[in-house]
Amino acid sequence: MKRTAAVLLCLFLLLAITVPAFGDAGKTSPYPDSKFFSCGEYELHYRVKEPAGEKKGQILLLHGFLASTCCWEPLSAILAENGYECVLVDLPDFGFSSRETAGSERVPREDLIYALMTALSDEPWYVAGHSMGGYTALALAQKYPDSVKNVLLYSAAGNNGVFDLIRPLTTNDTVARLVGRLIERIGANRTLVRFIMSYATRDRAYLAGYDYDALMAPYRIEGTGAGIVYSLSTHTRTDYEAVRHMAPILDVTGTRDIVCPPTERLALLRSLPDGSERVVLKGAGHMLIESRAAETAAVTLDFLAKNP
Repeated sequence: MKRTAAVLLCLFLLLAITVPAFGDAGKTSPYPDSKFFSCGEYELHYRVKEPAGEKKGQILLLHGFLASTCCWEPLSAILAENGYECVLVDLPDFGFSSRETAGSERVPREDLIYALMTALSDEPWYVAGHSMGGYTALALAQKYPDSVKNVLLYSAAGNNGVFDLIRPLTTNDTVARLVGRLIERIGANRTLVRFIMSYATRDRAYLAGYDYDALMAPYRIEGTGAGIVYSLSTHTRTDYEAVRHMAPILDVTGTRDIVCPPTERLALLRSLPDGSERVVLKGAGHMLIESRAAETAAVTLDFLAKNP
């Protein structure tokens, strides 16, 4: 964990010197199926993938750190083809949702997502979380259990409270501004983004035709970097005792995932409720929802069939 943090810090400092800043892209609706949901001072960007044939259920999909709805494209397409309505959501400060500022009243992610869920449907949801999106998925289930049927986790871990320890930094305007510029410069540097995705997917063949523009576009929106720093103060700590009493959870990971923190990962695995399924995909990296979408979809559909 310390080694990873040191590497990232070095990359931040390097980019501060070598990479130029870029302009504001402004608010936009980047996809034909883009929709926006207003909740207080927030506006969430989301997309709906309609099911083919009879609807079997509805799945809310929450992306991981530095990602957006585009990362769910491969998996959601297969799930929709098999009868599941998929709602892909950009968390605040990511994708095309609102950017938080120094004056924003920062709201827990799960409260905003719950408002969207209940606005879209009265029925409970399957909630999928990739990587850091797993924090929000678990927080939703522990705070609003009647609205969540099952949690689907991909390359995820629990939140042991690390963000509580650094809250003074993540809510500091100077830190947000300086570190935020570095984050934006990472997102604007195609060479570095390619390197990060290679590190995350561990699959060069998959990345040969990858759409980097879709991944990088949100980083042209003003305030993205600072907003991402602020967002780290809004993650709810995982209540592992509550997790033990949840409905069965699907947990999918890869043998080549070197991103997920091992301590937080182990804490989650020890707390999985009875009936949960843990699937390990051989050779898969952290971004298995993209690079190994077909295999991930197969185990997901199997789990959903067992937990209607």
